[in-house]
Amino acid sequence: MYPFSYRVSLLLFFLSLGFFAFTQEQDTNHVNLVVQEIKIIGNKTTKEKIITRELTFNLGDSISSAEIPEILGIAKNNLLNTLLFNFVTIDLVYFDSLNISIYIMLEERWYWWPAPIFEIQETNFNTWWQTKDMERINYGFYVVKENFRGRKERLSIKVQGGYTEQARIKYKIPYINKKQTHGLNFTLNYNRNHEITYATTDNVRDFYRDDEEYVRNQASISLGYDIRPKLYNQHTIQGGFTNVNVSDTLSYLNNEYLPGGKNNLRYLSLGYGFYRDKRNFKSYPTKGFYCDFAAVKNGFGFLSDELNLITFSSQFKKYWQLSNRIFFSGMAKIKYTAHEGPYYLYGGLGHVNNIVRGYELYVINGEHTALTKMQLRYALIDNKIFKLSPIPWDKFNKIPLSIYLGGFFDSGYVSSKVNQQNNFLTNTSLYGGGLSLDFVSYYDVVFRMEYSINHLSEHGLYLHFIAPL
Repeated sequence: MYPFSYRVSLLLFFLSLGFFAFTQEQDTNHVNLVVQEIKIIGNKTTKEKIITRELTFNLGDSISSAEIPEILGIAKNNLLNTLLFNFVTIDLVYFDSLNISIYIMLEERWYWWPAPIFEIQETNFNTWWQTKDMERINYGFYVVKENFRGRKERLSIKVQGGYTEQARIKYKIPYINKKQTHGLNFTLNYNRNHEITYATTDNVRDFYRDDEEYVRNQASISLGYDIRPKLYNQHTIQGGFTNVNVSDTLSYLNNEYLPGGKNNLRYLSLGYGFYRDKRNFKSYPTKGFYCDFAAVKNGFGFLSDELNLITFSSQFKKYWQLSNRIFFSGMAKIKYTAHEGPYYLYGGLGHVNNIVRGYELYVINGEHTALTKMQLRYALIDNKIFKLSPIPWDKFNKIPLSIYLGGFFDSGYVSSKVNQQNNFLTNTSLYGGGLSLDFVSYYDVVFRMEYSINHLSEHGLYLHFIAPL
């Protein structure tokens, strides 16, 4: 499927992870401390059981004094990764030489977000900047209630016009049982477009637009069941139904857009996902690791005999802190498609963060993909807190800021029988590297500027708004 040279580079990437070993300092002068009290301060909205769910210790536990710094650090990271709090401070108070109290001080986020929508709908910001086409702007409003009922639930309602007209409601309940191990999520969505991508030529998207009629409209409903037995592992089973209609012209332009050249597709889907997340901060991690595996089956023959698509995907990310200000990270990601599917369900490289950097202006679709990334970063500013005195609200007047200068190297490969004829980057080894400057702040805000060069000797400055890997 992948050429020998690429498989060798992928193998070397994994072998390189082995050169980084963990060390643990041994402390022979330690005592066991008993947790007599856990005091939580600042949770005006969040239920206490949601907070204690993220801790690795309980009342009455005996903890080695040598392990206290690590355990409290893990607790802080776990609470920040709930994305419910802007700041978390954990202190230790001694009742006596053997009994302790742990104080957890929280500053909650703003949980109500009634806000207007003004966003660009593109594979990434850089493709839009080429044309600055204002017709590819979405506008409207959404209402999001984070931490609904103080139970980490999330309710969102979205009404949108512009490039994609959309109405959507989502509700996520992380815990439905007393042990807080099982949860549910539900999504109901409808959207329609006057313009969509119907094919790719020379790895650039081909668009079809009809200002009088809708080119595509689709409705979907999905229900998910989540299992989180402990802290870091989660299993998800997701089922759904989708109904898609496209115009006759679109089917004529690409008779493989939907199966059999039809203009209607109704199908059931069922997926399973496993996730293990031990990163110190999800929005912009610098330590820890993340891995996942997913299998999705689209089409069961009940509604559409033409669709039979099975996709497997997996990724692994690892983050090291090499010194006080130097960080290294790497990732590997693969996707395998068991059967050829319609263009409507095609994926590949070139979308959002699924990019070999340096190829932001291209879309490389295909049945099978592989992607690796490596990055070395230096913290010019590491989590410095700026106080904005004129702003009276505590949830907004303290701004954490980190700035990282870095260098990176990415590689990727897309294997395809369907798209190879008109797309020169398919079935080709892709390489890109360059320099980066990342800005990280609160409410998960990330802004990246990267100067990249690819194997075609093309180079440029690109902007992104999520973490690099």
